[in-house]
Amino acid sequence: MASMPGMEMSDGPNQTIPATLKTMFETADKPLRIDPVVVQNDWAIAGWQQDGRGGRALLKRGHHGWTVYLCSGDGIKDAAALQKIGLAADDAEALAAKLSDAEAALDPTILKIFASFEGTVMMADDAGAAVHGGHEGHAQ
Repeated sequence: MASMPGMEMSDGPNQTIPATLKTMFETADKPLRIDPVVVQNDWAIAGWQQDGRGGRALLKRGHHGWTVYLCSGDGIKDAAALQKIGLAADDAEALAAKLSDAEAALDPTILKIFASFEGTVMMADDAGAAVHGGHEGHAQ
């Protein structure tokens, strides 16, 4: 059974986060690839690729599971940027370090796709596929 946005499943974040994102954004003709997923306490970053586009999603764990907080490109790679968004310094530093380690194993072409997402798109609290369904912040 597929996860609904924000639903917590018995699996860990490496299963629930991709399931949440796929429920929100994947379509039959546009599969969504999620990799890597890094987690620090109640925050996570997931790299995504879809239909030749890509970026990174910052997710926050709440009472109802994981929800997308924002989508961005390289703008959420470093600890200082994550702190400005609202993460505690320790969480921001740890999450940025985990992301750096995870992305070091990726093909540079994938990193360029992640970097191609322009700007930052804040997501609605109720997980807005309508707000971000077309990945509007991404360069054409």
